[in-house]
Amino acid sequence: MKFFWAALLVAFSTTAEARVFDMNRDSVAPYFNVTGGASMLSDSAYKLEATGVSTDSEVKYNYSGEFGFLLSRRLVGLRFGIEILKPQSLDNITGKNAGGVAQYTASSSVLGFVPKIALDLNLNSTPAYRSFISLAAGYADVTLKNEHTMTAAGNVSYPGVDTTLESKGTGTLLAATLGYEGVLSDTTTYVFEFGYRQLKIDKLKYSKDYKTFNGNVSSGDTVKMGSENRVLDLSGGYISLGFRFYM
Repeated sequence: MKFFWAALLVAFSTTAEARVFDMNRDSVAPYFNVTGGASMLSDSAYKLEATGVSTDSEVKYNYSGEFGFLLSRRLVGLRFGIEILKPQSLDNITGKNAGGVAQYTASSSVLGFVPKIALDLNLNSTPAYRSFISLAAGYADVTLKNEHTMTAAGNVSYPGVDTTLESKGTGTLLAATLGYEGVLSDTTTYVFEFGYRQLKIDKLKYSKDYKTFNGNVSSGDTVKMGSENRVLDLSGGYISLGFRFYM
């Protein structure tokens, strides 16, 4: 009888024992991460909206958040995610004519949604940590919104202009990172990544019919910067912090 109870206790203890996390064994994980870094956008989102008018501000940073899930093996991992890209928004941009007279103040914001896939190549992998390089590709859908508050002089120079102008564009994202993943708790890991994102929107199209500073446009018309197409360069280096929750 004593042997029976001892065997039962051992069996119960074995069953109740907490799972030992092994990064090489546990292979499915939802994840999210946030990034921040330098931006190459500069003033290209609103420069020369009005011919002969100069602006005084520049976008310096890109920020983003990403969520998705990871399928991982000892040597490689595959990530499927959606990145929400949000460069620094600017308020109180001042547009002045050649004589230095303010025509308007403006705010400008860019928002991108990027479904993406990434391949992680593990350089070193143990049950508790790993280092990796990652190559990612995605397709970005980007919205540009510029809002203007006209001055008295601006209302004279540009009567009846729509003060909110929205446009959309698409582009291909390519990225490469160097990362480190370590155990945080029983089933959760933290991830640091240093990377570079390449994303350029070569053509933007107006979302509706507008009266712009340079005349009337129709929905679907290409947005111009002077005589050229307006181009948004959302490329830049970044640092990322993320968490993975293994199942």
